[in-house]
Amino acid sequence: MQMTRSSEKPGKSPASVKTLIGGCHQDESRGFARLLAHARVLDRLDQKLTTILDPSLSPHCQVAEYRDRSLVLVCSNASFATRIRLISQQLLASFREEGEPGIGQVEVRIAPVNRPQPEVRKSRKLSETAMQSLGRFAQDSNDAEIQALFAQINSRQHR
Repeated sequence: MQMTRSSEKPGKSPASVKTLIGGCHQDESRGFARLLAHARVLDRLDQKLTTILDPSLSPHCQVAEYRDRSLVLVCSNASFATRIRLISQQLLASFREEGEPGIGQVEVRIAPVNRPQPEVRKSRKLSETAMQSLGRFAQDSNDAEIQALFAQINSRQHR
């Protein structure tokens, strides 16, 4: 009995990615090209959403879907979802002003938001010995800039 690979079966020639994408241009309602176009629309709407929303809201809300004149937003928790629901009519007006007249309604759901979060720097304290050494160095250096830096470090340490 001879084994054949699936790529060697009659009538089953492998298609390249270029062929798959190129074939989609013949019928825009199918395949990968349609998926890419929809992803671009979602990305454009999400970028507009971040500019429309208050900076305290935008990290907690993002566009999840847009279909049949309905924009679906996801929020990270019920508090943010409620705030978005309260301003949904204002959002519709803002989207129209931003050149998106096709949005007829806003739906809000609670789900994880995949927006990159800003890195929060963790403040660390130096040991008392390290602070004393830095203080002596700053004093011995007779350099005003180094002494000013030490003063900043020292004030942060005692907050």
